[in-house]
Amino acid sequence: MKKSEYLQKLEEEYNNKQKAWKDHIREEPSKFKRFWKWVWYLIAFPFVWLFYNVRDWRSAICIIISFLLWSVSVWGFYLAALLCGWTTDAAKWLIGIGSAVWVWWASPIGSPFILCVTFTAIGIKTIFNKIKKTKED
Repeated sequence: MKKSEYLQKLEEEYNNKQKAWKDHIREEPSKFKRFWKWVWYLIAFPFVWLFYNVRDWRSAICIIISFLLWSVSVWGFYLAALLCGWTTDAAKWLIGIGSAVWVWWASPIGSPFILCVTFTAIGIKTIFNKIKKTKED
């Protein structure tokens, strides 16, 4: 089995599981339970997508690109501190601000960092897949 066939099989398996999950939610007779199952589906979706898609090196690169894009507010301060010189007062302030931003991004309370990274990675992968399909056709 070729690697591309294997990846297509994994993508098909993922799509089938997502479809089955959605169908299971739609079959719920109680509107209250159906609502909360949809809420849980939307909360769990990025993590499920990451679990199924990090198996491919292209997806890992998309996640890394997305991570770098969203964390520019952190490493931008660190880069500015490096340019100022690590021992200056300005650099200490820049490192402090960068660290505070990173603590906020990394905190599980109120930070949409994982969601932002995941959905941006999904968008980047979709663009790569469209470009790949147009080259194959």
